[in-house]
Amino acid sequence: MFDYRVSKHAHFDDACKAFVNRHNLTELAALMGTKPQILRNKFNPEQPHKLTCEEVLLITDLTEDAALLDGMLAQINCLPSVPVNEIATSNLSTYALQATAAVGSIAADAVKGGAVSSQRRMSLLEGVNAGIRHLSLIGLVVQGRVQASPALASAVGAIASVTTNGLV
Repeated sequence: MFDYRVSKHAHFDDACKAFVNRHNLTELAALMGTKPQILRNKFNPEQPHKLTCEEVLLITDLTEDAALLDGMLAQINCLPSVPVNEIATSNLSTYALQATAAVGSIAADAVKGGAVSSQRRMSLLEGVNAGIRHLSLIGLVVQGRVQASPALASAVGAIASVTTNGLV
């Protein structure tokens, strides 16, 4: 059904580097109940110790930063994570503005031209992930609104069945 292939690119390692640049590992280690040097070593791809799944989940929960999850998903050629606990039907316009801002940031970077540094590439990918995340949230809000109204859900279902059966 799905054909997961591990990417040859070091997406997860890049996500770890970006995460370390954005967060204070000493404070994070204290929250996790571990030593800062051990945590630093786990973020370093050249060290033998690696982050466990449970640690990635805890780190994501503590920091509310999905970069590590997105790095893992990119490593297996999947789209970024979408935190459905953020969904609020009243935020539809906010999600649209944030998606537009992310796409505008990507467009501005594309117009810049020139060499693409590691930092610029990470920034570009963060913009892409943010855009995908906000567009997905828009889709989930719209889907929730349709499902909340039985009449609207029935109408959408009827239209979908008509177009699927080739009647339109």
